[in-house]
Amino acid sequence: LAGARLPVQTDAMSEQQWRRRVLADLVAATAASSFAAPFVAAMDTAITKHAAGTHGLLASLNEELAVLCRRPYAFVASVPCRWLFGLFFCTYGAANLADTFSRARGGFSSTAVLGASTAANMSVAMAKDAAFAKMYRPSSMKVARPAPPSMFACFFVRDLVCMAAFFTLPPQLSAELQAVGATKVAADTASQFALPVLVQLPASPWHLLGLHLYNSPTATPRERLLTIWRQMGPTVAARMARIVPAFSVGGTLNRRLREAWT
Repeated sequence: LAGARLPVQTDAMSEQQWRRRVLADLVAATAASSFAAPFVAAMDTAITKHAAGTHGLLASLNEELAVLCRRPYAFVASVPCRWLFGLFFCTYGAANLADTFSRARGGFSSTAVLGASTAANMSVAMAKDAAFAKMYRPSSMKVARPAPPSMFACFFVRDLVCMAAFFTLPPQLSAELQAVGATKVAADTASQFALPVLVQLPASPWHLLGLHLYNSPTATPRERLLTIWRQMGPTVAARMARIVPAFSVGGTLNRRLREAWT
């Protein structure tokens, strides 16, 4: 996510250098988050409403996008959009700052960037999805109930699978593609774009199961499986689509702004 190739700094940085780099990290994270948050907020709202059975996914998505177009300021100021902005800002910001600090100490540390961005993303994403489940609960649930630990366990597995596809597996796939004749640029691009999208196939059932555990606490295992099966197609498509503004375009914008300002 950070990705900017900053010069390695082995000597102590001046106060002015620190301020400039940290400011660039935060401004880039703010800009990228501001771009990605509205679109992903619309998609996540539609996915959660669909899982609760209160709206069709496509109808809900059209409704959210219509509000975004007609009243953009109100949509951006809404609770769902603020949640998504916070999620992306924490993810990009943690990756950017970890990158800057690790380089300032003598070199780039992929472990530091991966650890910081994963911890920020997973913790905020689970809190965000729990909040969405409560906001868009089934109409039969008059009062929001506490989120069960089983729901967080499902979200944790989902995010663990996704983080592997975002960070761990792309270099391995790229190496395999290069071994069969692909250029490095083509292999890197294909793996970085394809894996985050394809991983939604195994990740989406965990997302739906977590929401169903909240929406229908007394459902039988068979009822849960049938519900997940019915909702899988639209949910996978929507979660694949949300990857584009969230990490492909947003991540590229974050990286290029850091490169330009540092």
